[in-house]
Amino acid sequence: MSQVKKSIKEPVTAVFSWTVKPEKAEDFQSWMHKVHRAAEKWPGHLGVTTLRPPSGRNDYHTVLRFDSYKHLESWLNSKGRNELMKSLGDIAQTQTEKASGLETWFDIPGQLVTPPPRWKMALTTIIAIYPIALFFAVFITPHVTNWTVFLRAALVPIFGPIILTYLFMPFLTRKVLRGWLYRNP
Repeated sequence: MSQVKKSIKEPVTAVFSWTVKPEKAEDFQSWMHKVHRAAEKWPGHLGVTTLRPPSGRNDYHTVLRFDSYKHLESWLNSKGRNELMKSLGDIAQTQTEKASGLETWFDIPGQLVTPPPRWKMALTTIIAIYPIALFFAVFITPHVTNWTVFLRAALVPIFGPIILTYLFMPFLTRKVLRGWLYRNP
């Protein structure tokens, strides 16, 4: 996980992974709704989403967004949240990760690193997005011209982040551009 600079006021995301006892799924969902309602009232709250597992699985994921690290930490350390966490009991176990901005693409596994300057993150992202856009324009778009504009427009936002997150950005940030991105000034 990247080292998050606590003094910067920019959106921050916390991702919680929950392993829920199969017989406690309904209890967990009820508990989760209480947590969501409480978090929504907290200063700086930008949204929360819980992803339910497919049938036969018991791992839930919650993505929580706040406008700053300070507001997120305030919520995570609040008395109300701590009481809700205690009420979870033995229904589930959790793990938490936090990151802000594009930093999630600029992690180096097993190392705490300071994210590169924003201009380097933006340039690296452009370098990664361009081949995806070119591929779609040359190889996909000609075959979907009879689709509605809404379906055609959905292709890149649906597949682009997946390709970026799992293929291009790890390759660019950890192999090709690592020396440039993490060079000490």
